[in-house]
Amino acid sequence: MTTRKTLMLTALISIAPFGLAMAQTPAPTPQDTSPSAASSPSQREATSSQATEAPTNADSSPAAASTPHQEKATRTASKQAMKECVAKQQQDNQGMSAKDAKKACKQQMKGSG
Repeated sequence: MTTRKTLMLTALISIAPFGLAMAQTPAPTPQDTSPSAASSPSQREATSSQATEAPTNADSSPAAASTPHQEKATRTASKQAMKECVAKQQQDNQGMSAKDAKKACKQQMKGSG
């Protein structure tokens, strides 16, 4: 082993305990996060009042969903429910046309919604 490699190895070995000690040092505890601890009057004012929530929408139809994904999921669920209802209507009422079954299902869904 050369002198240079020996010195490098010795330096690395002497630094290792420092790294170990740093890894065991606990993280500093968080400071006070109450509104009164804000650093400026405007921050204290902004954080002291409660946030108001938007009023709920009385319209609970699938079109009232807030995102395109929610709209698609709701529409898919409605279509599936309609298919199941039409199949059940036709099964329960032999000879009922698909059009009549769909009408009956729409009437049921209107009445239950």
